[in-house]
Amino acid sequence: MEPIDSIRNANNILIVGHMRPDGDCLGAGLALYRLAANEGKSADVVYDSDLPSHYSFLPDYNIINKAKKGNYDLLLVVDCGDSLRMGRYSKLLGTTKSIQFDHHITNDGFADINFVYPEKSSTCEILSDILLPARKVDGAIASYLYVGLSTDTGHFMHNNVTQNVFEAAAKLIECGANCYDINISLYRSKTINKTMLCGRAIESMKFFCDNSVCVISITPDDLAQTGCTIAETEGLIDIAMDIGSVTVAVCMTEQTEQKYKISFRSKGFNVAACAAQFGGGGHIQAAGCVAIGPYEEVLQKIIDSITDGMDR
Repeated sequence: MEPIDSIRNANNILIVGHMRPDGDCLGAGLALYRLAANEGKSADVVYDSDLPSHYSFLPDYNIINKAKKGNYDLLLVVDCGDSLRMGRYSKLLGTTKSIQFDHHITNDGFADINFVYPEKSSTCEILSDILLPARKVDGAIASYLYVGLSTDTGHFMHNNVTQNVFEAAAKLIECGANCYDINISLYRSKTINKTMLCGRAIESMKFFCDNSVCVISITPDDLAQTGCTIAETEGLIDIAMDIGSVTVAVCMTEQTEQKYKISFRSKGFNVAACAAQFGGGGHIQAAGCVAIGPYEEVLQKIIDSITDGMDR
């Protein structure tokens, strides 16, 4: 099969995921890293941003972003809806053979070889479909793929869960993924600092549209006072999604003055269309973008993007 043959034929491999990697991106990248190692190949895993510390339980976490310099003859790209999500590593496209694995509908097939399946729940589901039949999944790879499968389905609660997702999860457990330990690490291991940040997120909540829309706002001061990094804002939006009346949740994180990282989640509403109005994208129920301007102005534009979609 093409991806496995390409890894076998390569000597020095670079694996790139999107900036501010999530569980699916990290799981896919590290699964390919272990696959390359099992084939006796040298590989590096890089992301053009800081890493979220709550994934530090992953066995190969410490090898990430310690790339050797140059001479890569194969570029593997995971979970990037477009080449811009690769950050500074996008400049490597066209300089060596590239293969990408992705599930975003916005993907335009920017690599030489593209395994892009928007109907799949996650990049780790795509890799599971490739590696399981080829019998290339050991316990470490199974664990990494399970992490991505679990996180990108909201721990099997999102509407992207299919029969294939559950079958893949079962096969990964058969191959050695310890779902209990992974679940504890993912969902029952918040630090005190992250818990304090959750408290600030709750205090910041604003409600709109008869309490069906909830906006969380995180400032640099919130991060400083709780000792958290911007990477640890991942998952805060789920606090809003847990509220019964909320159908659309938004998390606004101020990166620099008047520049906001916006995350959208929904219970069916097309938030990808909202993110697209700001040059972003994603999936129907999970999307993101960056917005620039004064806080109140950006907030109003976000609410307008949601209510305009509700009116159509």
